[in-house]
Amino acid sequence: METRLGQFFFRMRSYTPIPLLLFVIYFAQPTDQSLAIGFFLMVAGELIRIWGVGYAGYLTRTRNVGADALVTAGPFARVRNPLYVGNFILSLGVCVAFNTYMPAMVFVYCFFFFFQYYFIVKLEETALETKFGEAYVRYKARVPRFVPGFSTYDVASAHTFNPGMALKSEKKTLISFSAVVAAACVMFYLGYGQ
Repeated sequence: METRLGQFFFRMRSYTPIPLLLFVIYFAQPTDQSLAIGFFLMVAGELIRIWGVGYAGYLTRTRNVGADALVTAGPFARVRNPLYVGNFILSLGVCVAFNTYMPAMVFVYCFFFFFQYYFIVKLEETALETKFGEAYVRYKARVPRFVPGFSTYDVASAHTFNPGMALKSEKKTLISFSAVVAAACVMFYLGYGQ
């Protein structure tokens, strides 16, 4: 059951936030303060994603669980799932920017996010441990899953930051991010929900 849920959420991870996003937009009550805080969180989340994708590259844009290489450099040296950390912060910023039923919406969002990603991460960890064996077990033992640690994983890595690849890989996310920011600003300007 856990594996099937992980596979389902992994395949659908780009689409599962859409119902919540539509709800947040429909009942939006943006303020200048909610937009500023939300925009800050969205930018922070996207920068974390760009940093992670700059090291992992196109390995992150797949419908298949697993990876061709074990990436342990850059943000992966501090947290095992930097892209999911970035997703969390970016999406939290969306909730805050639209100011829909705050603060209750933050709790709803957190519940759905961690419910979904619990199963995804368990599935990915099993696949990575199967593929990379002891190397992944050592990495997993030293690097936290979601909350970045103060120490870094100091094992030589062939992966270096590639900003061009990061931006190219993040193109769709950046377009979606821009559309959400524009929608929030337009709704605020028009006085939507006030």
